[in-house]
Amino acid sequence: MEWTQDYPGLPCMVPAIRAFVRGLLIDTPRVEEAESVIAELAANSLRHTPSGAPGGVVTVAVTVRPGWARVAVSDSGNGAWSRPAVTECSGDHGRGLLLVDAFADKVGHNADERGQTMWAEFAWSDDA
Repeated sequence: MEWTQDYPGLPCMVPAIRAFVRGLLIDTPRVEEAESVIAELAANSLRHTPSGAPGGVVTVAVTVRPGWARVAVSDSGNGAWSRPAVTECSGDHGRGLLLVDAFADKVGHNADERGQTMWAEFAWSDDA
């Protein structure tokens, strides 16, 4: 199943985005990791793309299947993004992506003429 929700491009929406993900994944063993990751991805979208400007919007999607979930944030960025070469927590920026990489099993970035999407996947045993 997949659920999507649009949010105004305001930093104060990040807690609502976290709550949306938590509500959908509450019965999974990866809920806390997914909640932390979606907060980071949403905050990055709001900080670094036109979606964080007045009138901007981000769209959050959550897909859940047995033993697997994907969380994604779509924004109005132009897709001209590449992963920064951050390998340690010493700079002013980039530490959040270390968290995303540490918590998610797989991370990706897609772009097209409408904008870009950052996503993260989480897997678990059905026995969990």
